[in-house]
Amino acid sequence: MQWSVVTPLRVAVLDDHSLIRLALNSRLSREADFSVVGVFSASAELISALRELTIDLLVLDYQLHEGELDGLNLIRMLRKQYPKMLILISSSSEKPAIVNLAIGAGANGFLGKSQPVEDLTVAIRTVASGQLYLSSMMAFKLDKKPVSGQERTSANGDDPSGDTLLVSNVALSPKEREVLRCCLEGLQVSQIALKFMRSRKTISGQKHSAYKKLGIRTDVELFRLQHNLDQP
Repeated sequence: MQWSVVTPLRVAVLDDHSLIRLALNSRLSREADFSVVGVFSASAELISALRELTIDLLVLDYQLHEGELDGLNLIRMLRKQYPKMLILISSSSEKPAIVNLAIGAGANGFLGKSQPVEDLTVAIRTVASGQLYLSSMMAFKLDKKPVSGQERTSANGDDPSGDTLLVSNVALSPKEREVLRCCLEGLQVSQIALKFMRSRKTISGQKHSAYKKLGIRTDVELFRLQHNLDQP
């Protein structure tokens, strides 16, 4: 995408926190080659505005208020209806699992809210240049670079609607998904080993590997992450 001071990049912001909206608008308005064309507090406002407004890049809060479209479904809807619009996720939920899901759903980059504010312009320019943006720390945490829009499909090519979003994470191997699914069902390592006729050491290793990819360490964190992903 080409943009300049003469033809600035049309940027919009969707965030349900007024102070963050104000801060993002203020910071982006200082860039001569950016034009802030919309600042929204709710998905309905954005969707309504898009009927008449052209946005090149949207800075999107991943977690909005209760009653709003959840992050993944909003990304999917925007990607389907406005395929040329770039999406940079801004979120305080900086787990590798969240990043993989957001990118897999069609986001073009992920900016953690704990990052310095100056990273915002770097992230926008990176995404607008056609590259995936991740912080160096997040890129280090992920085992492999996610691909925008490449959500997981099952082995026969069907949509894995029977799996939870967490189990469907593109970063997990098929065997890690099996183990994770069993963990979410409450099975212990010894029970999973018996079920799949594998050694406890093998199952324990696959569980540890899956947890590492998700950025968690304990079963409590697993169920908490699953709960957060299931919230509407």
